[in-house]
Amino acid sequence: MPINFKLLSSVVLLLSLVLSVFSFEPSGGVLMLDGEDDYAILPLAEHGYIFPKGTDAFTAEVWFYPKAEPKVNETHIILTQQVTFGLKSNGKCRAGKDQVCCYGTALLDGEVKGVIGVDVSIEKDQWNYVAIIYKDSTFHLVYNDQIVHGRRFGRMNVVDTDIEIPEGFRDFFVGGYAKDRIIVGIRKTHFHGEIDTIRFSNVARYDLIEPFEPPHRFFSDEHTLALWDFNEEEGATRFEDASGNGKTLIGMNGAAVADSGGVGNLEIRPDNSLATTWSQIKSEAF
Repeated sequence: MPINFKLLSSVVLLLSLVLSVFSFEPSGGVLMLDGEDDYAILPLAEHGYIFPKGTDAFTAEVWFYPKAEPKVNETHIILTQQVTFGLKSNGKCRAGKDQVCCYGTALLDGEVKGVIGVDVSIEKDQWNYVAIIYKDSTFHLVYNDQIVHGRRFGRMNVVDTDIEIPEGFRDFFVGGYAKDRIIVGIRKTHFHGEIDTIRFSNVARYDLIEPFEPPHRFFSDEHTLALWDFNEEEGATRFEDASGNGKTLIGMNGAAVADSGGVGNLEIRPDNSLATTWSQIKSEAF
């Protein structure tokens, strides 16, 4: 059968697009965290809360590479303040053998105060994308190419700007608190792995359609409240805010920029295998 080179070129292009969506390579430096006692901090006294009073739509998103999973009755903090991302022990969300349990929560206010959160299973030893998208009083958690849609909470319609926790834990932290915190028997401790980039926005950024296509790069625009890409020189412990809003994170106890070349660049696999995708293309083309 003669080869249709035009069709073949189209197939190659389509396959490259499919694969490119589900693979990730850091843009430059990454924040390296050893899981022992290092962390980064944005002091509340100097910068206030990231989301200002009255914020009723937002996106908080991060690319991270976990190297360890929490023990029973522990959580690892990726970042925390008005929103929190972290890892739980596998039993908390029935993660599989090659997965870890990730959670995302938001502190909300309105007629009542409350915490909304979701647990999901993500992949070990690879880059993962996770985001909280909040709009129309509804919480959505995006993880890699999947979305968990929450129900509407009309009585909690804005982000909390008066967090009722002990003073030493109100700052914005990345990688862990300055000291471990125990809540209802759960020890909140430090994240072991790498973080490539973090962005906070005062808008719900994406169409919530599956399969979701994670953005490989975060850029600053008029809706960006804070953006850290950790592209400083290797060994740097001050992480500039690329949004221009001056929210410089400070690395503590050894939290520093590392060259991303030493971090594994593995694929986030789509639901359909390459063979399945190829068969679908053939069936539609012939």
